[in-house]
Amino acid sequence: MARETLPVALDLMFGHEGGYVNAKTDRGGPTKYGVTHKTLAAHLGVASVTDERVKAMTLAEATAIYQRSYWSQSGGDVLPAGLDYAAFDFGVNSGPSRAVRSLQAVMAAKGVYAGKIDGHIGEQTLAAVKAYPGGVRVLIVDYCDERMRFLRSLGGKTGFSANGRGWTIRVTGKDPKGQYKTQPGVVGNALRLAAAEKPRGSQTTAGSAKADGRDTGIGGVLKKPEAWGPLGGLLSAIGAIAAGSGPVQWALAAAVVAGVAYGIYRLVERERADA
Repeated sequence: MARETLPVALDLMFGHEGGYVNAKTDRGGPTKYGVTHKTLAAHLGVASVTDERVKAMTLAEATAIYQRSYWSQSGGDVLPAGLDYAAFDFGVNSGPSRAVRSLQAVMAAKGVYAGKIDGHIGEQTLAAVKAYPGGVRVLIVDYCDERMRFLRSLGGKTGFSANGRGWTIRVTGKDPKGQYKTQPGVVGNALRLAAAEKPRGSQTTAGSAKADGRDTGIGGVLKKPEAWGPLGGLLSAIGAIAAGSGPVQWALAAAVVAGVAYGIYRLVERERADA
């Protein structure tokens, strides 16, 4: 139903998952692009794979795995836009079956789903989605709240105490410690998709999510090729001041400097608006 969401969902999800990791706080073991060594082995039809094989995984391989083993199983092809992305990201993080069971539990709590909490999306599940009080946008918010409740329930060395900050940023877009800039998170981008709006770029945060790494300060912007033209004008103005004297040359040089300063200001503002 919302298959067109898949490329957007993958782009957002890869922003969360990043490259190769093998952290002790991650139950998955060796992982790349969020794909564990066990999932890669299953995809390749072998009993196990080495750490080096995980490191060598290509983005194309990861995309194929996500489409076959997570997108479809989480209901990506049949759920409405926005909810499909929320379920997909939940499925990548916690398993497709858990993602669907949580969706069914949310709808059962509202009295619109009376089927089994079985992790499989069928006609009853889809009918309950359509009947959800307040519509899909309200369901997305309630569903992401349920996801956070589930994550907070996870204990042990690889549970919420170790990974809760990264999980919270990923789902809600808000850093519990207030150190990272607030992002839309899964819930915000799912709501944008539901409203047929363009999601705001993928994010990375600590653990499985870091704050947006784009540099939109003046130093970062001045490194961009777009700034080289205005900077060239500034150098010319300085040269004019040094080469001659007289009120006309000084007035022209001052005008050029002012124009360059305004051009750089507009470039910085545009970069920040696009961030």
